[in-house]
Amino acid sequence: MIQSSVGHISCSGSEAMGEKTEKAAEFYKEALRNDSSCTEALYNVGLTYEKLNRLDEALDCFLKLHAILRNSAEVLYQIANVYELMENLSEAIEWLMQVVSVVPTNPQVLAKLGELYDREGDKSQAFQYYYESYRRSGNYQKALDTYKDTHRKFPENVECLRFLVRLCTDLGLKDAQEYARKLKRLEKVKEIRAQHIKSSRDGSGGSRGKREGSASSDSGQNCSASSKGERLSAKLRTLPGTNEPYESSRNKEIDASYVDPLGPQIERPKTAAKKRIDEDDFADEELGDDLLPE
Repeated sequence: MIQSSVGHISCSGSEAMGEKTEKAAEFYKEALRNDSSCTEALYNVGLTYEKLNRLDEALDCFLKLHAILRNSAEVLYQIANVYELMENLSEAIEWLMQVVSVVPTNPQVLAKLGELYDREGDKSQAFQYYYESYRRSGNYQKALDTYKDTHRKFPENVECLRFLVRLCTDLGLKDAQEYARKLKRLEKVKEIRAQHIKSSRDGSGGSRGKREGSASSDSGQNCSASSKGERLSAKLRTLPGTNEPYESSRNKEIDASYVDPLGPQIERPKTAAKKRIDEDDFADEELGDDLLPE
């Protein structure tokens, strides 16, 4: 339990609880009914609900207590603990950070933060708080053993190597130079990998741009050809069909009148016409026998 200005609150609660948790809860609730401002009773009710896994009720008690005791590290810690039991790690971390603002050198809080960050997958922050926890507790050897073991399991973990360099430097160990060389080499490798990934992405983006440009050009050509075809079709539609008489596009009347500049023509003799008339005159008459050839 974190020592704080309300450290004495947990004592009577621990003694009263045990197997009679339910009765203890009723006892503390009765104390609250008698004195709603009794912080000790409210704290112990929260602990009791926490033990009974009635987490919403426990959280309600601790939040009410936090409104009264704003800078109580122990109350802040219990709120973080309830959120952790609820599997809400991000909220638990936020409340633990408030605890650190009140007691920045407490190894237990620092270790808990390292644990939660580790569960969240944030190895960098996890190593940071683990390191601070070991340093504050003065247990450098345990920290060194832990990071060495981690390095064996995850040789490409940059953060682990950084803290090994710091630990070995703090302890004056020659291993610091070896770990520093490993760290420098690993950072260089990661930098090269990042550049290769970036180059490959840029290259694929350029190829894609060229393909899109080519597609746009083809599309423009197709549109141009299509436009020309439409204009040609429009012209063809103005011409007559194969089964239709030709009609001029200009609907003008034909002037049939003509005046010969040399004057009127001389009329030809109409002998042939006369002859035909004379012949017609005799057509209906009968010829006499005396006119027939002998």
